[in-house]
Amino acid sequence: MKPSMNHTRTIAALVSLITGATGATLSTTAGAQGSGRPQVDLQCLSYGMGPMLECTIDLKRRDGTPLDGAQVTLGALMPSMPMAHTVKPMKATATGKPGQYRATLELEMLGVWAVDIDISGPARDKLARNVTVGECKGNDRCAAPPAKPGAR
Repeated sequence: MKPSMNHTRTIAALVSLITGATGATLSTTAGAQGSGRPQVDLQCLSYGMGPMLECTIDLKRRDGTPLDGAQVTLGALMPSMPMAHTVKPMKATATGKPGQYRATLELEMLGVWAVDIDISGPARDKLARNVTVGECKGNDRCAAPPAKPGAR
């Protein structure tokens, strides 16, 4: 039986919670050096009602050069309620800066969210990073910082 996308996201979120992985401004460069996995930097901003979560992903090869031509998809789920609050995955688009991609997700509420990053193309990886989405004043954009380990 093939697992559903919700089950895959739930497992990814649980793994990130157990291992203490965090997210908004996060690099996975340590694992990338020895394994051939791309280096992934994730930065997210929240804004508006909903709220919206705009994430920028910078991808680099093992040698540190920008990774262009990748297909990047972002999704999100709430680790504290993974079967109740999941966000439809969105394709990220290239920003024009080498190796940089951006996608905006429409969340259902404030709190800790696991952002799922699925990379394919010249490099392949799948990871999740937890971010804390708080309330911003008016239409201001505010950082969605990495969630503290164990935060739900």
